[in-house]
Amino acid sequence: MKKKLKVKSQVWYVVIILIVLLIGGRYAYQKYQEMEYQKTNEYKLTTIGYTKKEAQTLIKKLSTKDITYLLELEEADEVIVNLLKEKYFIPQYFTKYYEYYLKEKEEDLTKVVATINTNTDQEYYSLDLKTDMSKGDAILVNKYYRLEADYTPDDLVSVSMDYAWGDYGSIKVRQVVYDNFLNMWQEAQNSGFYLMINSAFRSYAEQEEVYNNYKESYGENYANSIAAKPGYSEHQTGLSIDVFSKTNSNRNTFKDSEAAKWLANNAHRFGFILRYPEDKVDLTGYNYESWHFRYVGTDIATYIYENKITFDEYYKFFLEK
Repeated sequence: MKKKLKVKSQVWYVVIILIVLLIGGRYAYQKYQEMEYQKTNEYKLTTIGYTKKEAQTLIKKLSTKDITYLLELEEADEVIVNLLKEKYFIPQYFTKYYEYYLKEKEEDLTKVVATINTNTDQEYYSLDLKTDMSKGDAILVNKYYRLEADYTPDDLVSVSMDYAWGDYGSIKVRQVVYDNFLNMWQEAQNSGFYLMINSAFRSYAEQEEVYNNYKESYGENYANSIAAKPGYSEHQTGLSIDVFSKTNSNRNTFKDSEAAKWLANNAHRFGFILRYPEDKVDLTGYNYESWHFRYVGTDIATYIYENKITFDEYYKFFLEK
């Protein structure tokens, strides 16, 4: 009997020891996990004020280099979290967005993102980027992206005198532009408007003449607001047209005409966008031009129209990245 009790006691000792070891091991493992977690960026971000959820979002969207940048700030900033929520936020430009925000004290984060995405935090013509011709009808030409001096589209066609001013053959556009313009012309005609093209393709040399005339007459600042330097003009692409109505070709008053309003609200259905809107001067670099339309195709044009952004913004977010 005593022997049985002794065996039972030994068994209980073993069980107790096992339980202690199990509890101790589990505690040690938890401590190990805690130590390992404290080495993670998620933990480090929470120690400077971000919530765990915010930290996870930051880690998911930003590079390791950017996370290191955030940790060096040593304090959480709600602006950073809100920047990531912006519709056209591009992760690779995070530090540019944030540093621009700090420098300019610009509270409108949508504007911060748009400014960086369109390069307009840089001086005009300072980047000298070569236009990516592989984008087809969606190539970007502005005050940062340029065409070669000898570039001329190989599918230019002459616009009929029924739809253009000037001498026969003096106004040319690319075939895809002409086809879609004629469709737009017919629908405008059905609505009571007779559209006319005032200007379209211009060669490098022709654009040089236009720009220099403005510069000599009104000065460089005015020239830069109304015309592009040669090589930086959309007109050289053959994809842009200056459109007025037969009854109004006045640049000062056309914007108030019913034809201009019709164009602004319907051109996207035919693949054209109002390239230089009145409320986007700071992003396009050009004064409002109610007559200047650019062909980009119906899908892109419709998106730009419905989301009220510029082609420059669209290009950076959807095409270049």
